[in-house]
Amino acid sequence: MIGLASGLLAIAGLFAERAITISRGDGLAEQLGIERRHRAARPPSWLSLCLPTFLVACVVVGPVPTLAGSAGITVILRLVRRRRRANARYRAAEQIADAVGGMSAGLRAGLSLPQSLAYSRDEADEPLKTDLARLVERIELGTPVGEALSEWAEALGSEDAFLIVGVLDLHRRSGGDLPTVLDGLAGTLRERRAAHRDVRAMTAQARLSGVILGMLPIGFFGFLLLTSRDEMLQAIGTPLGGMALGIGLGLETLAFLWIRHLLEVR
Repeated sequence: MIGLASGLLAIAGLFAERAITISRGDGLAEQLGIERRHRAARPPSWLSLCLPTFLVACVVVGPVPTLAGSAGITVILRLVRRRRRANARYRAAEQIADAVGGMSAGLRAGLSLPQSLAYSRDEADEPLKTDLARLVERIELGTPVGEALSEWAEALGSEDAFLIVGVLDLHRRSGGDLPTVLDGLAGTLRERRAAHRDVRAMTAQARLSGVILGMLPIGFFGFLLLTSRDEMLQAIGTPLGGMALGIGLGLETLAFLWIRHLLEVR
């Protein structure tokens, strides 16, 4: 019974996370003016699976544990996805300095700026290679270089990318020896990444402590729910128990945001 309930909660959380992702994608597409295909058919596709699963889980374990479990699984899935995106951005940021060096080498070889970007794309590794490929494709389709670079920096979401765009825009307006400027920029970017790695190393213990302290209450609650299910359900089912659970989740969220703010380096 416990295994069935856990599986139902996992499925409900998965479809809830999927629904949030689809909703955010539709909102982004609407902002960009992009029409998404089969948009009207998507909500029933996940609703037809999510609602029955949620109702069965409510019958098996009760509404309060189902809501709490679905919310927890949804948060975990979103955190995992966000972590993957953050890791991809981190790897791309580590490769930007080498891409700038490739641009400088291409310019010294007599290539134009778009050709130098294409050369950097060919020499880069994933995930930056895909981002540079989109940038080069935009330029080849007729988008002005400055506009394409700005869109690339916004999509990448990296301060280093915005710095590259600023340097290239300044050179376009004032002129100068661009290869030498790019060499200096590549050195600056490498120093910035080295400093960033040092900061991450110094805060690694604090970040790990925050994760452990944040997971302890959740793990202890799950352990009690598995070992003393009837008593926990009776406690949660009362108004005072539901209020205590809500306050605990709120304090847990505030603690997470507080620790994250303390570890943020500006």
